[in-house]
Amino acid sequence: MTRGGKYWFLCKLVVISLIVVGLSMVGIADAADISLTVKETSLGRIPSGIFGETFVVSPDCQHIAFAAAKGYSVVVILDGRQTKRYSNIGTSAFVFSPDGERLAHPVAKGTSWSVAMNGEEGGLYDGIATTLTFSPDSQRVAYGARKGDKWVVVVDNKERGKEYKAILKGTPVFSPNCDCVAYGVQEGGKWQLMVGEKAWKGYDELVEDSVVFSPDSKCAACAVKMGKRTSVVVDGKEGEWYSSITSNPVFSPDGKHMAYGVKEARTYLLVVDGVEKEAEGQIEYISFSPDSKHLVYMAKKGLKQMLVMDDKQIDKFDRIQENEVVFSPDGKHMAYTARLAGAWFVVKDGNKEKEYNRVMQNSLAFSPDNQHLAYIAQSDWKWFAVVDGVESERYEMNVQNSRLVFDSPKHLHGIMQHRGQYLKIDLDIVE
Repeated sequence: MTRGGKYWFLCKLVVISLIVVGLSMVGIADAADISLTVKETSLGRIPSGIFGETFVVSPDCQHIAFAAAKGYSVVVILDGRQTKRYSNIGTSAFVFSPDGERLAHPVAKGTSWSVAMNGEEGGLYDGIATTLTFSPDSQRVAYGARKGDKWVVVVDNKERGKEYKAILKGTPVFSPNCDCVAYGVQEGGKWQLMVGEKAWKGYDELVEDSVVFSPDSKCAACAVKMGKRTSVVVDGKEGEWYSSITSNPVFSPDGKHMAYGVKEARTYLLVVDGVEKEAEGQIEYISFSPDSKHLVYMAKKGLKQMLVMDDKQIDKFDRIQENEVVFSPDGKHMAYTARLAGAWFVVKDGNKEKEYNRVMQNSLAFSPDNQHLAYIAQSDWKWFAVVDGVESERYEMNVQNSRLVFDSPKHLHGIMQHRGQYLKIDLDIVE
């Protein structure tokens, strides 16, 4: 490398480091500064005959539930305790409420189907859709139900609107203030988005999992298709039309901005508030910082994935874990999971942490005081929690869809499998 080339390379490293470090002016505790104490609580033994697709963990990681065969019937097991028996059960939609206090799932009643919530069944239908949705305050529930060859939306055990040919997968969706419900319906060969009592214009398709409300509940957005063209519609108003949508619309936490990824011809674009910017590659994920001042996206280009923040490329790896960019509550720290040469690791404020065989997806969590970063990793066929680089005791298996939850700045918990049991592990950070 020439002297000029070496100078340019060093400058580039300095610039990238400044971009990342600029997020963080307050340090996070070093591994040598802490130790961990662990308390284990059994959530029941792992039974035979479990229906794995029903296994669900509550959002607060305090409860687990699943269905298992019991003779010629099916029983629902909650935190190791058998609840009601059913002749049959829907395996595709076991859902906890956000506060973890209510469990909903489809159940068979003879030849009909119903939705049971904490064991209490609702109305009878010919079938239940795969999407069961709780409101953010955990007080309301909505789902699609089949009546003959038609479908209806049921909200709070009451049918909403009329009957339709189909209900869009991923809907109904509640607004953040819990007052409004949006859902996609097919009628007369076209798909429409219903927002409350208002029906949007019909399109050839509505894109699954693209329906989203703004944080203040005043706006709804959805990606739509007409022929071979795709657009994002906000409150019934169409944006520009593109070849395809690569990343569904995302609102900033303050509700003032909306972004999504698109492809037009052979060019990939980031669209922010209707303004197009050429992207580094095919955008697969977008996130805003908690203060809405920074926009981060993941893009794929060739065999690599890269992370871009505020239009500047930060890193490039073999893979960056999907949906895994996490900011601290104050927005000053950022972490994500990446893979390089077969090893997985966490990158925190631009610094690569220890390599592992795996890092569990969606397990990254910052403490409420912004000082600690925790996640679940695997090494030598064992799973464990990692807090600021310090590893907990090791367990035989992680629990699907589990994660680590901070209860306070120095206490967190998660769920593991070990020696035939589900275990809730409580960790205390000792400084």
